[in-house]
Amino acid sequence: DIITKANELEAEYDAQEYARNRAAEYPSNGDQWDMIYKDNKNSTTTHADAVEAVKTKWPKDNSGPV
Repeated sequence: DIITKANELEAEYDAQEYARNRAAEYPSNGDQWDMIYKDNKNSTTTHADAVEAVKTKWPKDNSGPV
């Protein structure tokens, strides 16, 4: 039972690798809020583009980096 549970936990951890990689690459919260503010002020998409670039590089299927 313990080995089975350990294997389940390891698989769950491995499945979330993309999320850990994304978190390390996203701009800081302060930078993101600044981008959002400037995007709203200037009708630009800097924040959405930055987030999409990270999501594209580290897809949910853990096939990254792309």
